[in-house]
Amino acid sequence: VLVRANGKQQADAVVDLLQDLDESLDVGPVDISRYATALLFDANDEGLADTLTAFRNGYGQHFGDLSAAGHAGWVSAPTCPVGVFVIHKSSSDPTGTLEDHLAPLVADTWPIHFADARTFIDTGRQADETVSKSNAKRLKAIITSAGQFQHPGTPMSSVVAREGIPDAHFRTCKLSEEIVRFLRAVPWREPSEKAATPIQAS
Repeated sequence: VLVRANGKQQADAVVDLLQDLDESLDVGPVDISRYATALLFDANDEGLADTLTAFRNGYGQHFGDLSAAGHAGWVSAPTCPVGVFVIHKSSSDPTGTLEDHLAPLVADTWPIHFADARTFIDTGRQADETVSKSNAKRLKAIITSAGQFQHPGTPMSSVVAREGIPDAHFRTCKLSEEIVRFLRAVPWREPSEKAATPIQAS
């Protein structure tokens, strides 16, 4: 189940949802025999370390001690395994967002439209406009504009969906490989297997 968490500062609403899930699993027979929680965040300008701190502080109220939680890793909480993945530019640059990785894919898919969209946004935007508030917002605008020729009227999520960027582009994206590896490493366990120690996932 994918849930839009609205960023690392909006933990309360997600925690409420997770509590509802735990309660529903406790009240009677359900088809769910086991589950895990994976949370993905943008590092933004705060960086990898501060994003992990915000995660530990925001979600510790539900999962307990998350001090052992690290990027792309899993820990065992009383309710379920929980993992965190922080999207950032590279090992040498701990800042950034998903758009930093999506923009090159869009540029490879529609190079002419991407270049024209970048010129349109960068020459037309004003300093006080929302598009100028962060590089992520700027890139979102460029990506969405570039995609309008193939998917007119659609938002960025549709532009980069499977009918937008070919699957082959994602298969060669390092971030895609890292996220897939992270999700495949889920250390599944039965609900009765309670633990509170870090899980070493391969």
